[in-house]
Amino acid sequence: MTLTIVVPTIGRPTLETTLQSIARQDLRHGDRLIVALDTYQQPPRPDVAALVARYGFELLPVDGGFHFMGNPQLNAAISGCTTDYFCALGDDDVYVDGAIARLRKTLKPGRALLFQFYAPPYLVAGDPRRFVLWADKTLRVANISGCCIVAPREALVPVSDQQRCEVDFDWIVDIVAKTGQRPIWLDEVLIIARPDLRKACRGVGAVASEASSRI
Repeated sequence: MTLTIVVPTIGRPTLETTLQSIARQDLRHGDRLIVALDTYQQPPRPDVAALVARYGFELLPVDGGFHFMGNPQLNAAISGCTTDYFCALGDDDVYVDGAIARLRKTLKPGRALLFQFYAPPYLVAGDPRRFVLWADKTLRVANISGCCIVAPREALVPVSDQQRCEVDFDWIVDIVAKTGQRPIWLDEVLIIARPDLRKACRGVGAVASEASSRI
């Protein structure tokens, strides 16, 4: 089963750490790794192009006409998806070691897979703690993130162009509905959001190993 991983980005400094975490995964022939660069009102970014080329990934420049959470860039990648499955990763997040191998062995034809991620401490206003999403196997707002779904290509739909934070949740619901099957809930944390905020970190490898062993 082949997989597209899309990283929508505006070219933040954290992008390299994100790409490092992807490069360490069990990637296979036919997988596509796409960095979808937001070019709306942005000057050319040869630094981003060079970074993506260094990892051998694909660069997809997209002027979506506005900036909003990388959704126009995500939709451009969705429209050109050629692999069996599709997922996205934030440009300030990382996969834990072995994440892709763990999710790939759980995939089943035609079904969406929903795994967990370690949320950043600022996700809830005034609460400095991190926590795991999803908290339970329920599709509801604020219980899951758009980076937690692996969608079969035939069930892909575009993300709404409405500029509100809940559109990623709506996207997940629409994909699951289009599959006509219950999603697979993978009770494993495969993504760490904002690893730079973990004061004990000594680089991405250390972060990923620590997360996969302790969470």
